[in-house]
Amino acid sequence: MDLFSAEKQHFQLPNAELIYLPSFFSKQESDLYFKTINAETNWQHDDITVFGKTYKQPRLTALFGETNQPYSYSNIVMYPQTFTPTLLSIKNKVEHCSEQKFNTLLINLYRDGNDSNGWHADNEKELGKNPVIASVSFGEERLFHFKHRTQKKTET
Repeated sequence: MDLFSAEKQHFQLPNAELIYLPSFFSKQESDLYFKTINAETNWQHDDITVFGKTYKQPRLTALFGETNQPYSYSNIVMYPQTFTPTLLSIKNKVEHCSEQKFNTLLINLYRDGNDSNGWHADNEKELGKNPVIASVSFGEERLFHFKHRTQKKTET
Protein backbone atom coordinates (compact mmCIF):
# COMPACT_ATOMS: atom_id res chain seq x y z
CA MET A 1 0.00 0.00 0.00
CA ASP A 2 1.17 3.53 -0.65
CA LEU A 3 0.00 7.04 0.09
CA PHE A 4 -1.77 7.12 -3.27
CA SER A 5 -3.93 4.01 -2.78
CA ALA A 6 -7.70 4.24 -3.22
CA GLU A 7 -8.13 3.37 0.46
CA LYS A 8 -6.21 6.48 1.59
CA GLN A 9 -8.21 9.28 3.21
CA HIS A 10 -6.78 12.78 2.94
CA PHE A 11 -7.79 15.60 5.31
CA GLN A 12 -6.77 19.24 5.03
CA LEU A 13 -6.95 20.65 8.54
CA PRO A 14 -6.05 24.19 9.58
CA ASN A 15 -2.22 24.34 9.62
CA ALA A 16 -1.98 20.57 9.16
CA GLU A 17 -2.32 17.79 6.63
CA LEU A 18 -3.51 14.31 7.65
CA ILE A 19 -3.27 11.16 5.57
CA TYR A 20 -5.15 8.19 7.03
CA LEU A 21 -4.65 4.61 5.85
CA PRO A 22 -7.18 2.50 7.78
CA SER A 23 -5.79 -0.90 6.74
CA PHE A 24 -2.09 -0.11 6.51
CA PHE A 25 -1.45 -3.38 8.36
CA SER A 26 -3.76 -6.37 8.11
CA LYS A 27 -5.66 -7.55 11.20
CA GLN A 28 -3.33 -10.56 11.41
CA GLU A 29 -0.19 -8.39 11.18
CA SER A 30 -1.60 -5.92 13.72
CA ASP A 31 -2.41 -8.64 16.25
CA LEU A 32 1.05 -10.18 15.88
CA TYR A 33 2.81 -6.81 16.16
CA PHE A 34 0.78 -5.88 19.24
CA LYS A 35 1.67 -9.11 21.06
CA THR A 36 5.32 -9.01 20.02
CA ILE A 37 5.86 -5.34 20.90
CA ASN A 38 4.14 -5.77 24.26
CA ALA A 39 6.35 -8.75 25.11
CA GLU A 40 9.63 -7.20 23.85
CA THR A 41 9.26 -3.72 25.34
CA ASN A 42 10.78 -2.45 28.56
CA TRP A 43 7.86 -0.20 29.51
CA GLN A 44 8.18 2.92 31.69
CA HIS A 45 5.50 4.24 34.03
CA ASP A 46 6.62 7.80 34.72
CA ASP A 47 5.22 10.44 37.02
CA ILE A 48 3.74 13.45 35.24
CA THR A 49 2.86 16.84 36.67
CA VAL A 50 -0.18 18.59 35.25
CA PHE A 51 -1.51 21.86 36.67
CA GLY A 52 0.72 21.44 39.74
CA LYS A 53 -0.43 17.92 40.62
CA THR A 54 1.86 14.88 40.18
CA TYR A 55 0.54 11.41 39.41
CA LYS A 56 1.42 8.32 37.37
CA GLN A 57 0.87 8.77 33.63
CA PRO A 58 -2.33 7.02 32.58
CA ARG A 59 -0.41 4.75 30.18
CA LEU A 60 2.94 3.01 29.80
CA THR A 61 5.59 4.41 27.46
CA ALA A 62 8.88 3.50 25.80
CA LEU A 63 11.25 5.43 23.56
CA PHE A 64 13.38 3.99 20.75
CA GLY A 65 15.85 5.86 18.61
CA GLU A 66 18.83 5.83 16.30
CA THR A 67 20.86 8.05 18.64
CA ASN A 68 21.24 8.44 22.39
CA GLN A 69 19.51 11.84 22.29
CA PRO A 70 16.95 12.15 25.10
CA TYR A 71 13.39 13.28 24.41
CA SER A 72 11.54 15.47 26.90
CA TYR A 73 7.90 16.38 27.41
CA SER A 74 5.94 17.52 30.47
CA ASN A 75 9.11 17.42 32.61
CA ILE A 76 9.69 13.76 31.69
CA VAL A 77 13.05 12.90 30.14
CA MET A 78 13.22 9.65 28.20
CA TYR A 79 16.36 7.97 26.88
CA PRO A 80 15.98 5.86 23.74
CA GLN A 81 16.42 2.13 23.58
CA THR A 82 17.76 0.49 20.41
CA PHE A 83 15.15 -0.37 17.79
CA THR A 84 14.11 -4.02 17.89
CA PRO A 85 13.84 -5.98 14.61
CA THR A 86 10.04 -5.83 14.99
CA LEU A 87 10.04 -2.03 15.33
CA LEU A 88 12.51 -1.66 12.45
CA SER A 89 10.16 -3.68 10.23
CA ILE A 90 7.25 -1.34 11.04
CA LYS A 91 9.47 1.74 10.68
CA ASN A 92 10.73 0.60 7.27
CA LYS A 93 7.19 0.06 5.95
CA VAL A 94 6.04 3.48 7.21
CA GLU A 95 9.13 5.18 5.73
CA HIS A 96 8.68 3.46 2.38
CA CYS A 97 5.01 4.47 2.15
CA SER A 98 5.43 8.02 3.43
CA GLU A 99 8.75 8.76 1.73
CA GLN A 100 9.85 10.26 5.06
CA LYS A 101 12.66 9.20 7.39
CA PHE A 102 11.97 8.76 11.10
CA ASN A 103 14.72 8.43 13.71
CA THR A 104 12.72 8.16 16.93
CA LEU A 105 9.72 6.16 18.08
CA LEU A 106 7.62 6.85 21.16
CA ILE A 107 5.28 3.98 22.04
CA ASN A 108 2.25 4.25 24.30
CA LEU A 109 0.51 1.23 25.79
CA TYR A 110 -3.08 1.88 26.77
CA ARG A 111 -3.75 -1.03 29.12
CA ASP A 112 -7.51 -0.60 29.31
CA GLY A 113 -10.28 1.94 28.74
CA ASN A 114 -9.00 4.04 31.65
CA ASP A 115 -5.62 4.80 30.07
CA SER A 116 -5.32 7.88 27.89
CA ASN A 117 -3.17 10.61 26.43
CA GLY A 118 -4.23 14.21 27.03
CA TRP A 119 -4.22 17.03 24.53
CA HIS A 120 -0.71 17.76 23.35
CA ALA A 121 0.90 19.70 20.53
CA ASP A 122 3.96 17.65 19.49
CA ASN A 123 5.79 20.99 19.52
CA GLU A 124 8.91 20.06 21.48
CA LYS A 125 11.99 21.77 20.05
CA GLU A 126 13.60 18.38 19.29
CA LEU A 127 10.85 17.77 16.68
CA GLY A 128 11.70 20.86 14.62
CA LYS A 129 9.50 23.67 13.35
CA ASN A 130 7.06 21.60 11.24
CA PRO A 131 7.35 18.02 12.46
CA VAL A 132 6.10 15.06 10.45
CA ILE A 133 4.47 12.54 12.79
CA ALA A 134 3.59 8.99 11.79
CA SER A 135 1.14 7.31 14.15
CA VAL A 136 0.46 3.58 13.99
CA SER A 137 -2.06 1.89 16.28
CA PHE A 138 -2.31 -1.78 17.14
CA GLY A 139 -4.78 -3.45 19.48
CA GLU A 140 -8.26 -2.11 20.11
CA GLU A 141 -9.69 0.62 17.94
CA ARG A 142 -9.89 4.06 19.50
CA LEU A 143 -10.85 7.55 18.49
CA PHE A 144 -8.04 9.87 17.49
CA HIS A 145 -8.97 13.52 18.04
CA PHE A 146 -7.33 16.65 16.66
CA LYS A 147 -7.79 20.14 18.02
CA HIS A 148 -6.23 23.32 16.65
CA ARG A 149 -4.21 25.21 19.24
CA THR A 150 -6.16 28.45 18.74
CA GLN A 151 -9.38 27.45 16.97
CA LYS A 152 -12.22 25.80 18.91
CA LYS A 153 -13.39 23.06 16.52
CA THR A 154 -12.26 19.46 17.30
CA GLU A 155 -11.70 16.93 14.48
CA THR A 156 -12.16 13.17 14.87
